[in-house]
Amino acid sequence: MNKTLSGKIIKRNEKDANIVVAKIFFITFLLFTVVFLLNVLGVFVIYQPAMILAYVSSSVLLLSPMLINKLVPTSSKYLKYIYVSFAALFILIVSTTLTYHVVLIYAYPIALAGVYFSRRLTNYSVYLTIAVTVVGQLLGYFLQWRPDKNFPTLDKLIVFSIVPRLITLISFACLLKYLTDRTSGLMQDDLERYDQLSGYNQSMIYSFATLVESRDANTGGHIKRTSIYVKLLAEELLKEGIYKEEINEEFIRTLSMVAPLHDIGKIAIPDSILRKPGKLTDEEFDIMKTHSKKGGDIIRETFRDVADASYTDMAYDVAMYHHEKWNGKGYPMGLMETGIPLSARIMAVADVFDAVSEKRCYREAMPLEKCFSIIEEGSGMHFDPVLVKSFLNIRDNITAVHELQ
Repeated sequence: MNKTLSGKIIKRNEKDANIVVAKIFFITFLLFTVVFLLNVLGVFVIYQPAMILAYVSSSVLLLSPMLINKLVPTSSKYLKYIYVSFAALFILIVSTTLTYHVVLIYAYPIALAGVYFSRRLTNYSVYLTIAVTVVGQLLGYFLQWRPDKNFPTLDKLIVFSIVPRLITLISFACLLKYLTDRTSGLMQDDLERYDQLSGYNQSMIYSFATLVESRDANTGGHIKRTSIYVKLLAEELLKEGIYKEEINEEFIRTLSMVAPLHDIGKIAIPDSILRKPGKLTDEEFDIMKTHSKKGGDIIRETFRDVADASYTDMAYDVAMYHHEKWNGKGYPMGLMETGIPLSARIMAVADVFDAVSEKRCYREAMPLEKCFSIIEEGSGMHFDPVLVKSFLNIRDNITAVHELQ
């Protein structure tokens, strides 16, 4: 199974769960505020200094996740442990200062851990909750702040309070562990089926692109090399932190998958033009230029019901706009600068480099130094200057791929 895909889904779930848990903490804060106000009004008879201490310290814990989520990326793998620890500290405060009778509150950290579907986090929450439950009840007994006087001796506290709560917590933890394992197993099965289907789809797409390429006598191996070039360039951009609002692992993965489709529109170009051994006339070149628009149309019509929107949109952009130029003098739309989709700007660099570095029936392949010079000279005119700089930074990697293919 694709471990990268599995990791991405788990990471996305953790990101969403961190947001949900922060909201749960906030709701808990509101409920605890009601309890505090009712105690002030005399509805409850909790020792007021203990209530104030519990409310202030708990408020800090319960409101912190909302602030942390604004300061720290919610995708951080450590947040779930921090939030479960906060929940456990909240239980420690409640069990020390307030009451023995709120039994369900002891399962709070374990329940929160269940949101993440993580076996390791579930185990962590169980051990931590057991510890704070025992410590909290013992502290409450010795401090004598709570209004509950049900357990006048330590042995009664252990037998009638601590032990039953531990049994309840362990039972709840076993149930949650079962649910977590079952859900994780079902997710793994679905991921394996999705990964298998995705592999079939990609193989079909690659075969289709190769079939189109085989009609063009000039471009043997073109789709394979350009797919590698765009991946290398996108990875370099990610490494350098360039266009970080757009480029991430998902962007790179999708771009690598759709790159073979950039010339799909050539299937609609007549053989007399596509396979012509010499230079095209102006009229023939005008027909050849239509392949980008036709490619975009083919992708929109073919993939709209068989692929997710992000895949289809990037495939469309790459096919439709990879002949646009930074200075606005490209085709088919005359887009310029960042008005050209980033995926298409990356594709343009790879496409031109491969075109000039490989043999054509009407000319020999250009020396690699000349090919890199062409890319460099096109900076700010044909190509995005930022992309050119990054492309030249991986000159050795590009050269290695060219020599191997």
